[in-house]
Amino acid sequence: MKQDKKPATPDQDKKDIPTYYLRMAVVEDIDKILDFYKANKHHNVRDRDPDVLKERADNGSIVLIEDEAGEIVATSISYAHKIEENGVERTEWIEIGSTRIAGLNGVPGVFDLMVVAQTLRAYLVEPPEDCFVAHMEHEYIQKTAERLGFRSCEPPKGLQAVSDKTVGTADMTDRSKDWYRMGVEGLPIMAQYMVDAWNKPTLKNKKTGEEIKISFERSTMLDKFKDTIENLAKRDYGSVDKPDLTEGIRKHRDDWLKRRFR
Repeated sequence: MKQDKKPATPDQDKKDIPTYYLRMAVVEDIDKILDFYKANKHHNVRDRDPDVLKERADNGSIVLIEDEAGEIVATSISYAHKIEENGVERTEWIEIGSTRIAGLNGVPGVFDLMVVAQTLRAYLVEPPEDCFVAHMEHEYIQKTAERLGFRSCEPPKGLQAVSDKTVGTADMTDRSKDWYRMGVEGLPIMAQYMVDAWNKPTLKNKKTGEEIKISFERSTMLDKFKDTIENLAKRDYGSVDKPDLTEGIRKHRDDWLKRRFR
């Protein structure tokens, strides 16, 4: 008597999903980071001063996504833009920029995740006095940023001058347009996106059907502040379309920490 074959289980049918790891860079990563940008140039990603990138890596201000072999497939950098008044220097804006993805193109959500991780890390660790900013020329990227709480704006006085100092002179163009800002109103949107990514770490390429998993196990910062981010996701700080321009990010972060950790 012929025995019927048992149906394959979903685990048997399904190929192993490759895992990619999101973490914050350390200064020892700088050569890999510079090589990544050199090998993956894009007209919408400006060349930045290598010394600035090294300082940012040393500060933990670069987010990386690596494959299982430790090769970088995506990066994003936050730039601290400082101004000086009455002999006192302060970080007025944090620019979220240099977001470059290679090898994971076509997987929706990777760009969003990089920007979210970068913004939340900056809010918790090195908040700007005023707001977060980004310079984005591509319409698709602009719409993605708008979903995350950024809105088009006229660049605040002095912003472009300090931002241009980080851009390589050979890659300088007119950057007076296409600036976006995000204030405290967008923080719960960012936090909720991160909570959703923790709960559902699998992303799918809609064209090919290929799936990948994003792991956060190598990110000490996200692990340490996980409950804080989950709490932040439940808040309501008003509409991103009607921002309170008097509510600075740093003061909000300081007040938040005082209330949160007692």
